[in-house]
Amino acid sequence: MENLVFLSLLFVVLLSPFSYANDILGFSSHPKFPKLQAEKMIRELNLFPKDAEPVNAVGHESPKSLVETRLRFPGIDYSDASVSVEDLGHHAGYYKIKHSSAARMFYLFFESRDSRKDPLVIWLTGGPGCSSELAVFYENGPFTIAKNLSLLWNEFGWDKVSNLLYVDQPIGTGFSYSSDKHDIRHNEEGVSNDLYDFLQAFFQEHPQFADNDFYITGESYAGHYIPAFAARVHRGNKAKEGIHIKLKGFAIGNGLTDPQIQYKAYTDYALDMGIIEKTDYDRINKVLPVCEMAIRLCGTDGTISCMASYFVCNTIFSSIMAIAGDTNYYDIRKKCEGSLCYDFSNMERFLNQKSVRDALGVGDIDFVSCSPTVYQAMLMDWMRNLEVGIPALLEDEVKLLVYAGEYDLICNWLGNSRWVHAMEWSGQKDFQASPEIPFEVRDSHAGLVKSYGPLTFLKVHDAGHMVPMDQPEASLEMLKRWMEGKLVEEKLIRELNLFPKDAEAVNGMDWEGESLKKLVERRLRFPGIDYNDASVKDLSQHAGYYKLRHSLAARMFYLFFESRDSRKDPVVIWLTGGPGCGSELALFYENGPFTIAANMSLMWNDWGWDKISNLLYVDQPIGTGFSYSSDLRDIRHNEEAISNDLFDFLQAFFEEHPLFTNNDFYIAGESYAGHYIPALAARIQRGNKAKGGIHINLKGFAIGNGLTNPQIQYKAYTDYALEMGMIEKTDYDRINKVLPVCEMAIKLCGTDGTISCMASYFVCNSIFSKIMALAGDTNYYDIRKTCEGSLCYDFSNMEKFLNQKPVRAALGVGDIEFVPCSPAVYQALLMDWMRNLEVGIPDLLDDGIKLLVYAGEYDLICNWLGNSRWVHAMEWGGQLEFQAAPEVPFVIGDSKAGLMKIHGPLTFLKVHDAGHMVPMDQPRVALEMLKRWFENKLPENTPAESKEPEKRVAQM
Repeated sequence: MENLVFLSLLFVVLLSPFSYANDILGFSSHPKFPKLQAEKMIRELNLFPKDAEPVNAVGHESPKSLVETRLRFPGIDYSDASVSVEDLGHHAGYYKIKHSSAARMFYLFFESRDSRKDPLVIWLTGGPGCSSELAVFYENGPFTIAKNLSLLWNEFGWDKVSNLLYVDQPIGTGFSYSSDKHDIRHNEEGVSNDLYDFLQAFFQEHPQFADNDFYITGESYAGHYIPAFAARVHRGNKAKEGIHIKLKGFAIGNGLTDPQIQYKAYTDYALDMGIIEKTDYDRINKVLPVCEMAIRLCGTDGTISCMASYFVCNTIFSSIMAIAGDTNYYDIRKKCEGSLCYDFSNMERFLNQKSVRDALGVGDIDFVSCSPTVYQAMLMDWMRNLEVGIPALLEDEVKLLVYAGEYDLICNWLGNSRWVHAMEWSGQKDFQASPEIPFEVRDSHAGLVKSYGPLTFLKVHDAGHMVPMDQPEASLEMLKRWMEGKLVEEKLIRELNLFPKDAEAVNGMDWEGESLKKLVERRLRFPGIDYNDASVKDLSQHAGYYKLRHSLAARMFYLFFESRDSRKDPVVIWLTGGPGCGSELALFYENGPFTIAANMSLMWNDWGWDKISNLLYVDQPIGTGFSYSSDLRDIRHNEEAISNDLFDFLQAFFEEHPLFTNNDFYIAGESYAGHYIPALAARIQRGNKAKGGIHINLKGFAIGNGLTNPQIQYKAYTDYALEMGMIEKTDYDRINKVLPVCEMAIKLCGTDGTISCMASYFVCNSIFSKIMALAGDTNYYDIRKTCEGSLCYDFSNMEKFLNQKPVRAALGVGDIEFVPCSPAVYQALLMDWMRNLEVGIPDLLDDGIKLLVYAGEYDLICNWLGNSRWVHAMEWGGQLEFQAAPEVPFVIGDSKAGLMKIHGPLTFLKVHDAGHMVPMDQPRVALEMLKRWFENKLPENTPAESKEPEKRVAQM
């Protein structure tokens, strides 16, 4: 039945304005069409080429299957001292394919410029039907072609780190040929068997390379060839067929591997990059259900339904290109010029010179860059899913690198990222949850990389379809680090403080010798502070590390300041957001005991929260601030893991400080801590109810300008920006078109933190990005100010202060470098970002645990309007009463410091004249707010009848 439905739909599509089938294949009504096509195919497949048999000046009927010559390209200085190539082995040859009728496969082999012990890398160009000479001369080979057709050494050729092998395949590609039409290949079984046989002959001829590590690489349609070939090599190794090949990994560059997922990404990518409009997007996407059904029928077998799916699905791409015009679909920054959208004519002219053909030993065979006939021969293979064989290779620890230039449309990074994330294997969830971190080459951000176990995905900046051509240095560095297993770890270790210098000796303790002691701390005395001051001389201040119980090797750093008034005051833990920003930001710029002067000296803060509480700052999650680990698996990706770490930390803290176990306990923080705080509060309440460990006397939690319910808060961005004069009504209407897609994406994300959460992050953050594109250099944390620096504020004094040797010695952190905010921790939590953390709050409120949500009125990024809306929309026992409660002024002295609303345990406070960091902008107000909230006196001196009307946005 599904087949009948599909055929009906296919008939409609093929007769619709979307159909480009006739143009794609060149169908003709010419009466001599079959004969003409056959003759054309023979010509383009190099069937019966002139002088076919005597290529390489050796008869192919000899029993030797591999015939090659030492290669010396005319015009190249092989004695060039700068590249030390006098003794290099360069070879060109033909292999008589064992399981063919009469096929000869052409290859070029360049020994490493460094060492014959370097890995052996085979490169496969896609098309299908495009020769690997394209890569030799324009991407990663030893040479580049100058305008006068002379060759120059390529400074970033991959032969600098590997022995490099290029093959013209399938048969009929480049210089490869046959004299029998039965040698045409139509699927990956035929292609991979030919390549496997070729390698067996190659290693038999070059036994000195048989023990080298072996890698398969390529791009574009090689996203089909490479997995099939890797599986064939692996299968041959397990079956002990012939020579063992030391397969270590395979790399796919801007490839086509899983069409069902990748074709769905075309319109998303095109819309996001401004190639099409939303109306085009909706119209073209009507083909998607038919395309998906067609690909499902195709499956992995390569039947006639696969050709049908090719016709249907390629209407999506064709429709986009009809709008894009002469855009180069391999690099959307450029115009398409020529049949391949680039001018490769110099290569064809060079290779068709007699002197070059003689050097290569190819006789009179005519070279064509890309063969249309090979392309057509593989049409039934096109829509097959070649991802299916990859999981077994990953399970056997064969590495996979998928990389993609960000400006390619035809095999775009988005589609590649999606199939890699969707692929089911034992490490899928860990890969999905792993951080996306910068790929740096010579201090420049060359891309974003994500890795877990044997699987790596790299999005390459400033590159199109052919990454080695557009970013040669980055691609060489990528290959080198990947083969060495260092593509991710070095940068991640640096940013996550993994393996810091003197790590085990922090706090002057040998952690291994102190294995039973979880908490190691010291009495803190900052240099330059007068601790003999009568008002503070008896203060106890501490800095320490906790060895996380449920981690492999993580150490969590904290600072603890006892109350300046009484040890019986409440204990308050402060969590800074980011995610990935150290709590030292709050300590020195918001509510801590000290402020940093311009000369980096410390001064007592008159409004420090330690005046009314015992104050605890924690660097979390691991990798934030001074917290560190020596194992990548200690990176946290969700609130469950983060709250468990914090709960374990608190258990150890109260075990070490039993004096404070009976004190009231509060959780406070701001920004992304709108996620951390509810999760930790729920974890503590759960632990208390289960009587797991020390009872923590949780009384309340306070969220300042937080991100808690993204679905509601992201919808508030445009409303806030319009009312505050940041955007115009036309901008408002245009940006809001993204809202339905954003809402749908967040609903799919839910509360679980799946891959759809990462997708929703990118979709929804385009709303904020579009507003900021209009706002220019406005500080999105305080729209009254200009954004200066990476965090929109100058916090450099804090960074300099904390990285001084005397300060690090006082803190006991060894040589660990302090970074205010970690990009790696931020990236690690991308799938957590769009989760709704409001869902656990109603149970806490119903248990009488107090919640204070406060927000500075001039913050955009976590604005008061979005916070007010989610608080009002939250369903709990007192929702209706809270909604009906009056708004009353928050008065300090004779000044109205804000507007608030209270019912039972829930309070919302909008703070006047403040941005994102309320304790920094309004320190006195913030301290008074905390004090009255503790004492249940927030409405004090705020009569209900003095309600202040809202001036900017109607609903609080």
